[in-house]
Parts: sequence; C-alpha cells; structure tokens
Amino acid sequence: MKLEEITELIVDSEHKTAPTEDEGYPYIRTPNIGRGRLILDDVRRISQESYEKWTRRAVPQKNDLILAREAPVGNVAIVTDGLKPCLGQRTVLIRPDEDKIYPQYLVYLLLGDEIQERFHAVSTGSTVPHLNMSDIRGLELSDLPSYETQQKIASILSAFDDLIENNTRRIAILEEMAQLIYREWFVHYRYPGHEKDELVDSGVELGDVPKEWDIKSFSEIAEFQNGKAFKPKHWQDEGLPIVKIRELKSGFSDNTSYYHGRDIDKKYYINDGDLLFAWSASLGIFLWYRGKALLNQHIFNVSPKVSYLTKDYLYYALDVSLKEFLTKTAGTTMQHIRKSALDEVHIALPPQDVYRHFDSAISPINRQILLLHKNLQRLKETRDLLLPKLISGKIDTKQL
Repeated sequence: MKLEEITELIVDSEHKTAPTEDEGYPYIRTPNIGRGRLILDDVRRISQESYEKWTRRAVPQKNDLILAREAPVGNVAIVTDGLKPCLGQRTVLIRPDEDKIYPQYLVYLLLGDEIQERFHAVSTGSTVPHLNMSDIRGLELSDLPSYETQQKIASILSAFDDLIENNTRRIAILEEMAQLIYREWFVHYRYPGHEKDELVDSGVELGDVPKEWDIKSFSEIAEFQNGKAFKPKHWQDEGLPIVKIRELKSGFSDNTSYYHGRDIDKKYYINDGDLLFAWSASLGIFLWYRGKALLNQHIFNVSPKVSYLTKDYLYYALDVSLKEFLTKTAGTTMQHIRKSALDEVHIALPPQDVYRHFDSAISPINRQILLLHKNLQRLKETRDLLLPKLISGKIDTKQL
C-alpha cells in the first residue's frame, strides 16, 4: 500500500514565510520537528490574522503528523492535544486515517530505518536535499501489523518520548532557577550582605557595580580556544563526532561527520562539562553533555583563567553578556563575533567570599542538571535502539 491510501490528507505548507511575532500560534519550521515530538523551545509565533491566512490549506489538529521535507529530510512529529501550530516552509501535514492506522504508530513507522533510508534515497537537490510531494504521497509501505500491535509498539516508544520530554522540562526549570540566581547576585547585585556595600560607576558598559568588585574583560578571566578548521578529508563515517554548530543545537544526526582524531591536537578535543561558545552564524552558549568529540571551527572551548572560577559560572556570565556580544558582530551574510569583543565586553568579578557562597548555592543545581542530561542521553539511545527493532518485527511485542 501507499502512504496516501492510509491517510485522509497530505498537504504541503505555503511556499512563503509568514511574518513572525513574540506571541501567538507556534510556527513550525523544520528545526522544530524532532524525532516524534515537536521542539517548541524558541519556536517562532504568528498572529491570529496570519494563522488564518497560513492555514487555508489545512488546519493542523490533534494526531496530525508534521514532516520535514528538508533540513533534516524525514524528521516527523505528532501534533498533541491542545496545540494549534501552523506549518512553516518546507513542512508537510499528514492526517492519518485512524480506521486504518494508529497515528502514533505511523510516526514511528516513518522514523524507522527502512522508511528513513527511502526518504534519503529519493530526496533531490545538490545543495539542500528535499522530498517531493509525489514521493511522499506514493511512499510504499509494508503490510501493517494488527491495530492492537500498532498501539502496543506506539505505547512503548511513546513512554520513552514522555520521559525524554519530562527530563527536558526539568532541565529547563533548573537552568532557569540557576540563571535567576546568577542575575540576582551578579546583575542586580542583590547578593547576601549587599546592603552594606557601596555602588560606584564601573566606567564601562556595566554601569554601577559594588565598589570592591574588579572590572575584567572576558579575555582576562577565560581562555577561548577556537575549534579546528577540519577539511573534507576529515569528514568520515567512523571515529569521534565532529561537533559543528548544528550538533550543538540539535545533537547528532545522519549529517554528523566523524574522524578518528589520532593526528588531531588535544586542544581540539571536548568532553562532558566543557563550555562551548558558538561565535559565528548562530551565536550561543552551550554546556556539552554528549561525550568525547572533536570541535569544529567557529566554536570556542572556554575555560577559566582565574583559579577559583568554574565553567558553570562562566556559562551564566557569557549567557547574560550575549546581548552585548551581539552588538559587536561583523559580517553581512554570516555574522560573527569579532575577536576584539573578548577584550571589549566586561564583567564585574566578585570577591572570593561572595563567589564561594554563589558556588555552594549553584553547585547542587548544576549536578542535577548534569545527571538529567546523562539520563536524557541514555533514554534517547535506548529509544533509537528499540524503534527500528520494534517496527521491523525483530522484537516480538508479545514478549514485552
């Protein structure tokens, strides 16, 4: 059978970009389509007027699937109850016929190795491969298991996705708590004992700061080691993953390149807990939790110069200062932070006793975040291991 035979509707998005706003309906672009679930962190939004205009082809509803036609090809996620998204460019809405196939099972069927390989095989385009609508509608499927088996497979895999979402939310809450503590202490200067400290003009962009605090540039308090400019000969299929900005934001994918790294200087290696600063194209601060890897150019590996400072502290300091760094970008087509910005952006460095109080308050939160990240990675690996085996029938659901 073909995909169009077990669906009520397969329609692509408008072939233009909707105007986005800070509030409104989620505007789903291809980066917002994960493996099974929509990624709504930092999702763009559209107004009521735009929503009505951009959903003329179809209004997404509960249990609809949204498929990425490109970047990355073949990612698919389900629309959950209560969500009212709008299709962004290069996405496709698939409405399952629920009398013929269980919607959540169809999600995992399309994410299985067999279908993903076919998606990539038929995708066209020399620079950015994409799926044609005719290939999506005409996608041939093997015989489906019973509806009961479909539901069981979907429930097993959905349980993992639920745990992944729960861990992701907990991480977000803990990170927000830590950021609030940092801002309270080191941006608003309401740390324990602040009442007796005098504020004076910092003489730089920071404004008034506590009198006894030192004004330092980021280049004075931290080392910024740029990644290696890997060449095409390094883009291989085995070895250590090469971390580019895409891997920082979305994790590893079929587009991730690997290299054995035996001839690579150790300064280009990264591991769990390393602080990474993407300074070109998509600017951002990241703590790395995906194991040993190699760092590509356009990303700094940041480490403290000051003996008592930690990478966690620098993470929050850089995150707070990111807007200031953004004012010091260069480039017309691909913006990047100028190297001189590290000398021009400043921080008010607290005395050691204030810093120690902060570290004792923040360390338990950071340890919990680290544990949740590691648990999250294990859940994703287990789900990705089970998915193709359940879909292909290599694991009998009767044994589960």
